[in-house]
This record gives sequence, C-alpha cells and structure tokens, in this order.
Amino acid sequence: MSVFQPRGRGRGQGGGDRGRGGGGRGGGRGGGGRGGGRGGFQTVPAEVFGDGKFPPPNQNVTKTEDSYMAQKPTLTGSMAGMSVTADFPARPAYGTRGKPVVLWANYFELAAAKNLVIYRYHVAISPEAKGRKLKRVIELLLEDPRLKNSATDFKAILVSRKKLPDVEVEVTYRSEFEDDPKPDDKPYRVNIQLTGEMDIDALVNHLRSVQPDPNFRADKRMQVIQSLNILLGHYAQSDPLTTTIASNKHFLFGTDQAGIRRAVEYYDLGKGLSALRGYFRSARPSTGRILVNVNVSHAVFFRPGPLVELIKIFGAAYGTSLFQLERFLKKVRVETTHLPVKKNKAGKKIPKVKTIIALASQNDGAGLPHPPRVARFGANAKQVEFWFESTDKKKPGNGRYITVFDFFKTQYKMQLNENYPVMNVGTRANPMYMPVDCCMVIPGQTSMKKLDPDQTAEMIRFACRKPHLNAASITSDGLSVLGFDANSNSNLGLFGINVNTNMITVPGRILPPPVVKYQGKNTVNPRGGQWNMMGVKFTQGSKVPPWTYLCIERNGRNSPIKGEDHISSIMAEFQGMMNASGLAAAPPFKGKRIVLDAGQNAPSNDELIDNMFKMATGKIGLMVVVLPDTDAAVYNAVKYAADIKYGIHTVCAVASKIAKEQRRDQYLANIALKVNSKLRGANQTLDTQKLGIIAEGKTMVVGIDVTHPSPGSLSTAPSVAAIVASIDSTLSQFPCELSVQEGRKEMVTDLSEMMRSRLRLWREKNKALPENILVYRDGVSEGQYQVLKDDEIPSLRKACDGIYTADQRNKGLPKLSVIVVGKRHHTRFYATKQDEADRSGNPNNGTVVDRGVTSMWNWDFFLQAHTCLQGTAKPAHYYVVLDEIFGKGNLKKPHPFPNAADTLEDLTHNMCYLFTRATKAVSICPPAYYADLACERARCYLHKEYEPSQSGGSSVGGGAQPSTLESDVKVNDRLKDSMFYI
Repeated sequence: MSVFQPRGRGRGQGGGDRGRGGGGRGGGRGGGGRGGGRGGFQTVPAEVFGDGKFPPPNQNVTKTEDSYMAQKPTLTGSMAGMSVTADFPARPAYGTRGKPVVLWANYFELAAAKNLVIYRYHVAISPEAKGRKLKRVIELLLEDPRLKNSATDFKAILVSRKKLPDVEVEVTYRSEFEDDPKPDDKPYRVNIQLTGEMDIDALVNHLRSVQPDPNFRADKRMQVIQSLNILLGHYAQSDPLTTTIASNKHFLFGTDQAGIRRAVEYYDLGKGLSALRGYFRSARPSTGRILVNVNVSHAVFFRPGPLVELIKIFGAAYGTSLFQLERFLKKVRVETTHLPVKKNKAGKKIPKVKTIIALASQNDGAGLPHPPRVARFGANAKQVEFWFESTDKKKPGNGRYITVFDFFKTQYKMQLNENYPVMNVGTRANPMYMPVDCCMVIPGQTSMKKLDPDQTAEMIRFACRKPHLNAASITSDGLSVLGFDANSNSNLGLFGINVNTNMITVPGRILPPPVVKYQGKNTVNPRGGQWNMMGVKFTQGSKVPPWTYLCIERNGRNSPIKGEDHISSIMAEFQGMMNASGLAAAPPFKGKRIVLDAGQNAPSNDELIDNMFKMATGKIGLMVVVLPDTDAAVYNAVKYAADIKYGIHTVCAVASKIAKEQRRDQYLANIALKVNSKLRGANQTLDTQKLGIIAEGKTMVVGIDVTHPSPGSLSTAPSVAAIVASIDSTLSQFPCELSVQEGRKEMVTDLSEMMRSRLRLWREKNKALPENILVYRDGVSEGQYQVLKDDEIPSLRKACDGIYTADQRNKGLPKLSVIVVGKRHHTRFYATKQDEADRSGNPNNGTVVDRGVTSMWNWDFFLQAHTCLQGTAKPAHYYVVLDEIFGKGNLKKPHPFPNAADTLEDLTHNMCYLFTRATKAVSICPPAYYADLACERARCYLHKEYEPSQSGGSSVGGGAQPSTLESDVKVNDRLKDSMFYI
C-alpha cells in the first residue's frame, strides 16, 4: 500500500531512472555514526611545529596570574567579585583538572619603548569621500612633511608619535601614478584634530598589576588597543600589492617592482574565482603583556586577466544566463586597453581603470537628450548604439548614432568580438559602454558572491592544512606580509614598537573524556574523542510512526537508485538498522519516485515536492527523502513542506551515498541517530556525576543564536533568532523556537516570549520550573558582550518575572548564568611534542587553556573538545558574561571539583559528548550547536529572501516586511516540541 494517494485532483509524476550523485548534507562539527571512527594505533608520529623544541611559558605571566588569585580575597570593594575591566564576573580561579601540557599559541609579544605615548587624531574630510577615493585622499595627506612617519586606518583615524597641532590641510586630488591632477580634480579640505593621548606604559602596567587602577576602564583600554592596531596594520594597508579586508585581514596578490614573485598563494576554485591565502592580525590585551594574534586567513578573488576569458569560464560553468553574468561581474574593476599607454615621470604605466556596473540595458540613459539604443538586455557591440557628437568645430551639432562595434573599428582599428555583451562602466543615468575585448580584470579584487557546492569543496581543500604548516606560514610569510619581521620596511621601529617574531607558548590541560552510557547499563569508553555503537542500543529508543520514502530524481540524469526493488531493499536494510539501534520500526509503506524538471529552480519542482507531502499528511509521521544531489533548492523545498506546512518528520539522504553498498551500514546508522532524536528519544547519556548540577533535574540548559541575511540577500530579508532548551536532566532533547526580526540585528528582539515558551515546556515536562537557567549564547562578538548584558539579560529576567511566582523570585529564583560561545575567533593552539599530538598533529581532544592568552580579571577559557580529522583544530572560546550558578559559593551540594572554574570547564567539556547525531565529541557544546542548526533550518524556510538568485528573485509575500514573515518560520504543531531541525 502506498500513502501517496491523491487528495482531490493532486497527482504525482513517474519517470525513468534519473539523478546525479553527490555528497551528503550535514557534517560540520559532528559526524560519525554507529560504526564510529577508525581504530588502531598511530604508527607514524605527527609532525609538530618547532620539531619538538619550544620555550617554556612566560613565567612572569604565570606569577602575575597566581599573585592575582592569591590576593583576590584581600582586594577591596567590588574588585574581588567583579571584573575591573567591565561589569562582568571576575575569574573565580584557574582550572586545575587534567593532564598538564605546553602548547604553542599563535600570538607574539609586543614590546614598546619606555614611556611611549601615541597621539591619536580624528581625520575629517570635506567634501565627503568614500571607498577607494577616501583611501587615496589620505594617501595624499600623508605626503605632507608634518605627517611623516604617521600611521592611519585610511578612514578616519591617524596616529603619531609626536604631538601635532590641530591643522587643516588642503589636498589636491590626483589619481594613483598620475604626476599632476586632472583639470576637473577638486581639492579636499582635511581637518586633523587631536582626540586622545594613548599611554602604552599605562596599559602595560595595568595588565601587570594585581590591583589595577579601577579608572582604567574597558573603553579606555580598547582605545589604546585600537590605536596599536592602526599602527600594526598600516604597513600592509599601504602596500599596493596587498588587499585588505575588514581592516585586519591582508592578502598579498602581486609581484614586487623587480618582478620577483613573493609569497603569493593562489588556488583556482573554478568558474572564474580563485582563493588566496592571507593573514589576520590583531593586538590584544592579556595578563602581564600586550599580544599580537596572527592567523592564516582565506578569501575569494576574481580571476585576473582578460575579461573575455573570465566570461568564457563563467559561461562554461553556468550557461548563457545574462542576468547571472551581470550579477557576477557587478562592481568588478577593469583596466581598459584600447588607448595608447601613458607613463608618468618615473616611467610607470598609468592604468585607466573603470568599474563594471551592469550589462548594457534598454533603460540606460533614459533621461538623456539622445539616449542609447540598446536592442536587448546584454546586447553585443553591434546591438548597442550611442550618440556620437562630432568633434569638428566647423560643424557643431553634427551628431549621429553609432554602434559600439563601428566606433571601435573606426576610432581604434579594432575588430570586436560580437559574441559577448557590452559592459556599462558609467552609470545607469549616464552610461559609458566598453566592449569586453578591451578589458583586463585587475588582480586583488575580492568576490563576495556565494560559492556553489563545488567551489566550496575546493575552498575547504585549499584552507584545510596541517597545523604545523599553518604555524610555519604564520611565522614566516605572515610576519613578512604584515611587516613584523626584521626585513620589512615598516614604521613600527619609528614608533618604538617591536613585535617578537617567536610564537609564545602557554600552559594547557587535557581533560579526561566521560564514559558514554547506553541502554541496559551498557557503557562505551571514547577513544580519541569518538566511539562506536557496536553491541549497544540507544538509551531510550522511540517507536517509529508509520513511515515511507520518497525518491527525488532529475530528468535526463541517471540515478544510482536502480528501480523499485533497489530502493525497497535499501529501506528494508534501514528498517533493520533502526531496530538494531534501539528504535521500534515496522516495514515502510511503499514509497514514491518523482522526477524534477531539468531547470533546478523551476516552480513546478517545488509544487511537485509539496504535493507529495500533501498527499501523505495524516497517514505517516516520518519520510525518508532520497535527494538526487546536494542542490540546496530541492532540500529547501522538502524542509519547508515537511516542517512548516504539513508536519511530517523527514530525514534526507543523497542517492549516490545511500546506493553505495560500501559502508552503507554506517551511513544508515547516522540517519537512525537523527530519527531517534526527532522522535523525542535519547541516543546516549552520561553518568550523573559528569553532569554535575544538571543531573539534579533543576537546571534548564539553553542555547541561543541569530542568523543574518548574507551578501546578495534581499534588502527586506530578516534575521532569524533561535532558542533551544533542555527538558530533562539527561540533555537528550532540545526543542526549539524560531522568530524573525529586523535584518542584521544581532541581539534577539523577542527573547522574553521565546524564553517563556521554553519555561512553559519545562514546567509541562517536569511539573515545576527550573531553579537554574544555564545559557550558552552563540554568535556574539567580543565588542557585543556589553550590549548582550544590557539588552538580552534583562529580557531573560523579564521572561522569568512573568512566569515565576513572587515567592520564588524572593528566594532568588531562578539563578541565571550566561556564557558566550565564540567560534569566529583566530586563536589556535599547536602541540609542542609529537607524543602529545593526535594523528593530525593537533592538540589532543579535551584540551583546555585558561592561562597565557586570557585576562586574569575576566572569566573565560578555550576548549578543544573534539578531534579534528583534517586541518587545524579551532578551539571554542567560552566567556562568562553573567554567573549566579557556579561562583561565589552558589553550588550548595558537594561537588567533585575544588573550584568553579573546574566545574564549568568540566561540565562544558562533558556536554560535548552528548551531541545527539554523532558518536564523537563536537567542537562546541550542544546547546550552542543546536541553536546554530535551528538557525540554518530557518534559512531553508526563507531561501527566497536569503538566496533570491536560486529562487527567481521574488520574496515571500512580494518583498513584505519581516513582521509578515513570522508564519514562514512557524513550525507545524505536530513537530514544534521536537528536534525537527537535527
């Protein structure tokens, strides 16, 4: 029997074997399954940076850290309990648990001259200049002898070692390489005004003191650090062969004057784009010293060279869509080649640079007296005519229309290729047309376009490097590109600044893994951060509701699924795997096979998928969807129909993977993990002692994240906030709530109501409200900690005020702790000894660092809970912005650890073994990870806003404001209290 019986007039489609292989969805920080990871012993020692030779951690720093903790009880006033750098909890102690190790950290000590003061100035320019013109005006400003040896961010700040009078300078604009200004170049008035004196000595003394000056507040400290960052970045930003992104990522892309190729590392991503390896740098205050964080960074660039070649490559990959081509080339800068070469007095070529704003269009220059004549959008050189005014003074007004093709043929003796569209390098109102034959794409131009799956895979391949290779790049090419090495022509020395070229070492500890528990008191001991489920079953297996499968194929492509018998046998195998894992699954109802139109984004495809779920509604509770490939449009359509419209649990598999017999059992086991999670089961648990206060059943653990529109999204696209929360003491289930809000707003707008919904669900499951609420907040940068404290924490308290009784609130309930989980930082640790590294050369899983690169006043730590199978491991950064649970003796019952730091570090580490869809420890604790996954699912629902190029450019509701989109992330009632998003 099939559940896909039409309702009304709806009907599915049949077809032959279609489809294309591809990789699976998901992955990321988790992975693994019933089969687990590889066993065996490491036979070849991993390479480590420094060949096993390393200096000990800075003992002066360690002494300062220890002295602060020893004197902390004697500190006066609020200094003992609160940070003196901001209104955040003070570090209660340093952790002591685990095996001690010494690690390299990608930080370098910064030394400053005695009594060094840096003067900071605000730069105001009139008339206003933006972008490249602004940078050029400031470059010309620095030619003033009074500003010699100054440094700048090339935007609005200038720093100098000597005090300058407030001055106003007139800057006559001229283009780069030009000796003289053009007749129409107007002067700029630049006002330079002193805004502060940055005392570097005072900052260093502050960082070294166990009783620092409470008046040296965070904002003042950060002004000094910002001034140092401007100084540190000036060299790379001044280099014409280096592209700077976001003021602190620098990418060398060219050769020097002698034509010698420097450390330029390109990688072809295909389809007209290349990846380039560069370097991030940032000055950071730390205990006892100022450090400079340097890390490898990667960015996407347009392939330089002839524009016609770029268009050929793009067309071969994406076809002849002129709209896609325009979107790809918009804002690309090109050097025109049709005019004679002009050189300056120094003999350097003066390039003629234009910016592509669009392809030629019928609406160009509509307001002009003689508007262009363009046959169609993306017309070629013979199809574009413009008004050509005669240059003969004897015959004024003797103008005429001429094609771009004929103009270049008569004026420049060029035979243009008529197979390519004409570029508009002017404006829509006043177009200037340029044939692609005369355009060279300038090197060093970043692309903000979203990469397709193939390019993404290539980018990962390029960026994924062994840790010792990244460390070596940082200490060689990185320091050179940034101007920190001795051979660089940097002005750091003129300021009395020196960056030590040796990486620092820091003390770390390896926390022991917890024992993982399964059904019937069976346990598994993780090894290398992973384990397998052979011989054990889920702690609590669910009963699988009536279920079926849907095979989606593509017209004109062979599918790895060879007919009904093939898919039926795979589904029978999956039923067996579910039962072996601890689920209770009956055989599936007969499934359906549908064939999509060749056009990946055809609306009929979405309608066809929607109709399958519509017919199955009320008959089944789970559908296994076999996807033809990794195309996001199909996946989005499936999840929107299943989660939002019809309330059917889905698990997706890619045809090429599920059809492959080799290791299919592990692939199916991974899917079974998801099924049990979605059906409110418990995959694995830990011993109650390993969960500390949570095991008492009175603590709700919460994860919060916000996802934002990406470049290329519609201007009306909202941000989406997600909140997940535990419902019991085992941390097996984290149902979620989604809410749309104003686009690109990081703080959660409707947090009070979202939190109330989680508290009500906890009360429903536990017949009481939680006494403690432990929040892990994902996605907040360091600069937003105070905003989070000012905005979100009051919202959390408001939610509690509206649901807890007055008597409970008078008893101080609930106690609230909020910890920010940082993933987008640039701190990396490298093993110093081969026998203390894993197979990839990374520090072993369970590595925790809370000394050496942290502040003794604030409570934070780095934790690498996972094993990174490829590339360089990134630890998670945890920063406590509020604590009412762990510190100050709040834990009333006896706990196994001597201090609050150990308690929080150990609890957070152990939670990483409870991520429900993996049999391995994950890199960030599950509450934050789940909130991130929920946000990703919301992006699927709003793909028409977030990825308009994939959905025809229209938005839900015709571009309506975010408030009208709430229903598009409102999960069907059948699924709302489950982990549908996993």
